[in-house]
Amino acid sequence: MPVPVPAPGVVAARAAAVYEAEYQRIYLLKFPGSPPIVVDARSPISTLAVHSRVIDLSAQDLYQMQARYGQELMPDTAVLWLPRHAAIWGVPQDQPTPAAGNLVLPGGQIGTVVPGGFEFSVPGGAIYEVINAGTIEASGAFSIGVSAAAAGSAGNLAAGVTLTAVSPLEGLISQSGTIDSNGVTGGQDLEPVETSWRPRLLARIRNRGAGGDANDFDQWAQAVLPGCMPDAFSPGLGQVTVALAMPVLSSGGVVTAWRVPTSTELSEATAYLNDATNRKPLGAPVVSVIAATLQPVNFTLAPNPNTTAVQQAIENALSLYFVGPDIEIGSTLDISRSDAAISGATGVYNFDRSAPSGDVAPATVTSLLTLGTVVFT
Repeated sequence: MPVPVPAPGVVAARAAAVYEAEYQRIYLLKFPGSPPIVVDARSPISTLAVHSRVIDLSAQDLYQMQARYGQELMPDTAVLWLPRHAAIWGVPQDQPTPAAGNLVLPGGQIGTVVPGGFEFSVPGGAIYEVINAGTIEASGAFSIGVSAAAAGSAGNLAAGVTLTAVSPLEGLISQSGTIDSNGVTGGQDLEPVETSWRPRLLARIRNRGAGGDANDFDQWAQAVLPGCMPDAFSPGLGQVTVALAMPVLSSGGVVTAWRVPTSTELSEATAYLNDATNRKPLGAPVVSVIAATLQPVNFTLAPNPNTTAVQQAIENALSLYFVGPDIEIGSTLDISRSDAAISGATGVYNFDRSAPSGDVAPATVTSLLTLGTVVFT
């Protein structure tokens, strides 16, 4: 609860009331039996009114400072001190990172070196640099790691996107290549404060380390793959499995959907979680990191009114619902909750839903329900 701050004038009125009462008391002590005098400490031409307003202004500064300290002392409301709270709890704000992946070139003359830092670009001008120099050692396709020159989610690319050399490199069969099946991933913007960083900090405070329980593994997974959705569980005695889903981010860093992690991301998480020196409890078994299974949920709806604008509003509302807090790995879709999301879409008066017919359960404990097709009838 915020620290209350009196409205301007409240303290001045209290001070004026004290002046009036005290002047009358002192006058009667000095002149016993005299009729009481009238002292107006609120008149604009009264010196006492000036004093009261000065007291009010001074008190306002103190109250505002107290309220600001009250805000900054609490991690759920801090603004200027939020980085300090986060540093104390070991939850720094995730910084922008460049996307990385593999570029497959058709091949070239054996012995040709593709130098580190060599630049490729996509249509539109975004630059991708070769991470480490590579040498063509055999005929046929040649794969090399590339990284976006600029950090941020805008550098993420889907599989199959074509990159072209910014300047020709002698020895290549073609100056263009395609991104492999894993895509170029991992690019993220500065972590949003209210939708990600502060919730992570509060989760860290509320869920303390417990010697390797599910909360620990979830937090460790999010540390190595920022923004991921982890679900740690034990499939059997002495076994630990962590299922992961990765966010699809808009240009502003907002989660718009979930995807399966790439093999590179799974490898990074596996190595990080199995570090027995810094994370995995001593004597714990090998931690298995797997990709969550995406399970699309299809909708068939008849909205009223059934206009293009209403249909788009419903699709937007469902998209937001499926990346909201109700949907987690292994969780069931509560149809009443998704119906509420549809009802709240702009322009919807009412609607009929023929699919799904009720709550939707995950096929397995590692299934993540996602938005499938939305058909309007």
